[in-house]
Amino acid sequence: MKTRTYIKKDVVERVYQDVRKEIGDVKLVSSIVNATFAALRELMIQDELESRIEIRNFGVFEVKKTKAKPKARNPKTNEIIYVPPRRKTHFKPGKLLQDSLKKPID
Repeated sequence: MKTRTYIKKDVVERVYQDVRKEIGDVKLVSSIVNATFAALRELMIQDELESRIEIRNFGVFEVKKTKAKPKARNPKTNEIIYVPPRRKTHFKPGKLLQDSLKKPID
C-alpha cells in the first residue's frame, strides 16, 4: 500500500473548504497558510538553542539540542569521526490527536 503524501496545497484546500463562506478567496487562504508556516519556521530557527511551540488540541513542536558525539563511527569506512552538537525538531501530538490515532484500524 502506498503512503499518501499531503502537500501545502492540500492544507490550503482543506482550510478553504472550512472558511470559504467567511473568506471567499482561495488566494487569501493560501497567503494565510503560507504566513502561518513561515511564522512557525521562524520561531523554530531563532537563536535560542531550545524552543517550544504549543498549539492546543493539536500538539507541541520542540527544538531540542543534541549532545556532541566525539567517537561516532562512519559505517562505510569504519573511521572514527566527531559529530558536533546540533538542534533537532520533535513533535508530540496533543491529546485529541493522540486519541484519534490510537483508534483501531477497521
